[in-house]
Amino acid sequence: MDKLRYYSYYVKTMFFGYENCYNGFYGSDEDIELCPNEHNGYLSSAESKIPDEDTSIQANGSIHTNIEGEKEKEPINDAEKVGLSSAWQAGWNVGNCMQGLGILSLPYTVRQSGIASLITIAAVLLLGNYTSKILVDCLYEERKSGGLGGKTRKTRVRTSYPDVAVACWNKWGSHLLNIITIVDVTAVATLYLELSGSLLVDTFPMAGLSKLSWICISAFAVLPSVLFKNLTRISYISLLAVLAIGAMLFSVVWYSFGESVRWNIKKLPTFDLEEFGISFSVILFNFGTQFIMPGVEESMRERDKFGRMVNITYVIVAVINIGYAFFAYLTFMDDTQEFITYNLPTGFIQTTVSLLFVIKSLLSYPLMFFLIVTSLESMQLRCLPPCNPPTPEDRLPVWTIIFRFMLVLFTLLLAIVIPHFTLLMGVTGSLTSPWLDFIFPCIFHMTLKRGQLNLFHIFADISIIIIGLVGGGLGLFYSIKVLIRVYTVH
Repeated sequence: MDKLRYYSYYVKTMFFGYENCYNGFYGSDEDIELCPNEHNGYLSSAESKIPDEDTSIQANGSIHTNIEGEKEKEPINDAEKVGLSSAWQAGWNVGNCMQGLGILSLPYTVRQSGIASLITIAAVLLLGNYTSKILVDCLYEERKSGGLGGKTRKTRVRTSYPDVAVACWNKWGSHLLNIITIVDVTAVATLYLELSGSLLVDTFPMAGLSKLSWICISAFAVLPSVLFKNLTRISYISLLAVLAIGAMLFSVVWYSFGESVRWNIKKLPTFDLEEFGISFSVILFNFGTQFIMPGVEESMRERDKFGRMVNITYVIVAVINIGYAFFAYLTFMDDTQEFITYNLPTGFIQTTVSLLFVIKSLLSYPLMFFLIVTSLESMQLRCLPPCNPPTPEDRLPVWTIIFRFMLVLFTLLLAIVIPHFTLLMGVTGSLTSPWLDFIFPCIFHMTLKRGQLNLFHIFADISIIIIGLVGGGLGLFYSIKVLIRVYTVH
């Protein structure tokens, strides 16, 4: 299960609630089935190990059992074994999620800001480790069991990031997350088109087509997604993303060690605030995974191992990405390109890796598109008619097709107007990632756990909020500054 599946799970819990997740949208089992059941890493209510009992899973995630002739039992603590995924499987899912499109540009960030970029990768992962844990902690509340004098235990009362936002800020919290999600996902969809065009023009130079032409061809290729009613099969095919990233990492590291005789650590770039601001935003954009953490923790067989799983996963991801970015830069030095695939020797390896990333981008685009539509519809804007048919058997309304077509054209327009992958990623990373990954989890943590936090947690939460605000503001300022400079020069 990778980032696309958890994006789908995030959508379903955000808009339809935990209790409505056992069937697909509209109750159809042909749609995305990513909520707890035996097929994706959860126990369904029918699989309880207690015989001859009426077992049900409540809306808050608690398991209740009624034995004939006996009183209703206490809810089972959600920290106990209720999922099917092992800690290693959960760690694999989180690790895959952090290897996004930005990984292509990590060596380029080292070229921009040198050792500061490597330190930033480690720092972002360290802070992300902490905010992932406190976000999951916000899903729980301390409650007494067995009436007066009973023991206090942690009970899972929320299931998703939006649930936490609603608990803090009512419906406005959910609306705010929707708006930020729309901005973030629209940028990701745009980056998919831009990445496809950039890689295709380099992979097939003999075609004689420009980057703009390939971007338009990519948009045309994803245009049928406006007619999709579900995305189940596409989300499964996204396994190609793992193959593409694995092939790229192996190819780059293998080639880098083959050229290690040329390495010269003394030639690392000196610190430059402008370049660092952009690099910081790109790194933030690449490693943000907080939105999937509630789903990952819920799927685990032993939820008490969540913290250990997060620690090990983040350490492994840090070692792999810091090593890959550092070795790649030492190999190509000032020739390091915006996409590291451009530095690979032309031939089978470069062509294969590039095509895998193109296929991954085109298959991922419909899900980003779907997230935009459902986010807009969940806000219940009066100016927008329903974006989906009443039932899966109905045809898509004409308005729905036109609206979705306009969304594709909008992302195409953005890809054409802002044909700078790293800068667009920097702007988006500055606008959305600090809030989703750092600021909101800390604010929610201090709000929901008021009176329960020690000085360390209070200091850590406030410090991370400040880092998110300063870093995000710095990255946004310099990303926009460089964009203006690029357009002014040209």
